[in-house]
Amino acid sequence: MERKEQTKRMKEKIIESAIYEFNEHGYEEASLNHVCKIGNISKGIIYHYFKDKDELYLSCVKVCYDTLLQYYTDYVNTLKNDMDIKGLMEVRMQFFKEHPKLRGLFFHSILHTPNHLLEKVNEVKKDLNAFNAKVYWEYLKHLELRVSKEDALMYLDVCQSAYNEYFRKHSSNCDDLENIIEQHESMIPQWIDFMLYGIAKER
Repeated sequence: MERKEQTKRMKEKIIESAIYEFNEHGYEEASLNHVCKIGNISKGIIYHYFKDKDELYLSCVKVCYDTLLQYYTDYVNTLKNDMDIKGLMEVRMQFFKEHPKLRGLFFHSILHTPNHLLEKVNEVKKDLNAFNAKVYWEYLKHLELRVSKEDALMYLDVCQSAYNEYFRKHSSNCDDLENIIEQHESMIPQWIDFMLYGIAKER
């Protein structure tokens, strides 16, 4: 039992150190040597618990997404009514104020996802995406729609992907990521309004 606990603590220490590195530098610029310095651990120890940089990165992303999902879930359990889309974004902003070490990692993972890890990152994000979809679905129940809820949900998913893709194109390097994040978050309320109500006035 003691050995299992030591193994658990060591893995947590490695992941905590790696989260700091990936949060600051993203996948491409992150260095396992820096992770070693941050955690005061040897590279041999890292490779004992993780096959390579990819596996360590995915473990960190999973911690990020799972922690955010738990935060959402805990918050929803305090509500009397369903959470709407704007409320979801506001809760996410609050989460990153309370967990700044996960903020950069989260946005790196959606704006600078390594191409060879795209499918695996999406798999890790599956539960979080399912939660988001459930919030959208419940919110759509309260709107008078011009299309079916299924089509509306697909539309929202496409819009969200397009929104992230726009910022992905404008964040080709990590140097401007903080500015990109600020723009990404500040424009969300207006973007949600456009998604739900369009950009043209009715004639």
